[in-house]
Amino acid sequence: MEKLPGSTLRIIDANLNRIGEGLRVLEEVSRLVLNSGDLSQSLKNLRHGLVRVELALEQQFIQARDAAGDVGKDLEVPGEARQKDLAAVVIANSRRVQESLRVMEEMAKLPETTLNSEKYKQARFSLYTIEKELLGRLVA
Repeated sequence: MEKLPGSTLRIIDANLNRIGEGLRVLEEVSRLVLNSGDLSQSLKNLRHGLVRVELALEQQFIQARDAAGDVGKDLEVPGEARQKDLAAVVIANSRRVQESLRVMEEMAKLPETTLNSEKYKQARFSLYTIEKELLGRLVA
C-alpha cells in the first residue's frame, strides 16, 4: 500500500480498532458466558483475520492517529451509556462491527489502497450469521 493521506489512515485505523474491540466483546460473551468453543473460535478467527496488518501500515496508522484532537471522542447519543442486558450488548457490538466493516469495504475501494473490499464484505455477512447464532444461544 502506498502512503495514504492522513485522513484516510485515520478512518481505516479507527474502524480497524472498532472492529477488533467489538469482536472481542462478542468473543468474550461466546467464551465466558455461553462456553461456546465453536462461536468463540469463529469470532477469534474473524478478529485476527481482519485487524492484523503489516507493521509498516500499522506504523502509518499510529503516526496519523490524533486521539486528543478527535472531535468525535466526546460525542454521545442518549441511551448509549448503558445497555439493559447482555443481549443488548451483543446487538450493539455486532452493529458497531458491521458498520465498521462497511466503512472498510468502502475505504478499500479507493484507488490508493491495496485493501481487499471483498474481504470486508464477506466478513460483514459472516458476522450477520454469527450474530444470529450468538443471540439465539444467549436468549435460549
